[in-house]
Amino acid sequence: MTAEQSKKRKRQPRLNENQRYLIEHLWNNEQLSQTDIGRQLGYDPSVISRELERGNVLDFSNLDRHTLLRMNIHARIKYSAQRGQYIATKKRFRMGQGLLLTPELKELIEHWINVEHWTPEQIAGNVQDVEVSSSTIRDWSKRGLINIRTHKYHRQDGSPKQRELAKNQRARQREIARLRENLQKSGELVRHSIYDRSPVVAKRKQFGHWEIDLVLPMKQNNGQYQDHSAIMTVVERKTRFYALIKVKSKQSKDMIEAFKLFYERYGKAVRTITADNGSEFISWDFLEFVQKELKIKLYYCTPSSPHQRGSNENRNGKLRDWFPKGTSFKPVKQRQLDEVADKMNTMPMRIALQGKSPIELFDKEYKTMQRYRRAYEKRKMNKK
Repeated sequence: MTAEQSKKRKRQPRLNENQRYLIEHLWNNEQLSQTDIGRQLGYDPSVISRELERGNVLDFSNLDRHTLLRMNIHARIKYSAQRGQYIATKKRFRMGQGLLLTPELKELIEHWINVEHWTPEQIAGNVQDVEVSSSTIRDWSKRGLINIRTHKYHRQDGSPKQRELAKNQRARQREIARLRENLQKSGELVRHSIYDRSPVVAKRKQFGHWEIDLVLPMKQNNGQYQDHSAIMTVVERKTRFYALIKVKSKQSKDMIEAFKLFYERYGKAVRTITADNGSEFISWDFLEFVQKELKIKLYYCTPSSPHQRGSNENRNGKLRDWFPKGTSFKPVKQRQLDEVADKMNTMPMRIALQGKSPIELFDKEYKTMQRYRRAYEKRKMNKK
């Protein structure tokens, strides 16, 4: 390898916050090209291109690719330095933590160590659902990813290196919180990762946390769907209560209309929503409607991780008993979906709900939730 080739392959330093504000000025105000901005900052144009996409605050998910490419690039990208810095910092914080540590696995390991008093070696060799090594468990503990009580094999103070790692992690968390606060103060939306979700949601102990998905018709030979309609499926995590809403298309306006119907029916029973990374859910219009107008926190799963919405996937599989794969949803009416949802919600679930039906538990939890809310509002009025 020549010295020139080695120089070309040298890794460029990451963009910092000041450089992102300079990009915002050069792109939004000066209207410079990606090449010109890269030349001024000393970066490859591809770096600038990825940064512009990361910090783009405009949403054109309702347009097809052909129409989008015909637009002027400055018209379809408005760059926000605050958003770019927030996403980059959050991405670096997650980097290296891996995707193996799910909330369910975290809870399982903590139980076996804190309650059953097993060692990481015993867990790794004998607990069926733990498919990681003992060294991985210890590493997660050192980095503060799992909460393990002090034992003879896990010193509380740790080595100087461990203390330094913990200190850096806390500093990154504070930085992410600062950037998120700046975005919210400026009125910008923030996409929340499932890792930001409260542990109480994963444990299914609290009512009002829902998972959302779209069930689509079969694709034709050309890769296109045979029609644009779909079924929005929403399941409450604790009770497994299932709601079905007809969607005209995956465009933002139709998704919002469908979610409005869901909110009219069950809005008082909603605390959070967890979605996948489908284009229909990550659009800024849909996010703005759910988080800004309805004040509902929307969390996004890790890409290609359907197990993070396990209840939703399970219920969608059962839905295929009524609408097999290949079914066109165009002639399906909302009334039919309501009938199917009623049948599914009255079916007892032997394992998940100990033989009870979702509608039984949902009605009970809903009444309890509204009773607590009325008491809370009454206390607020008395304080005034």
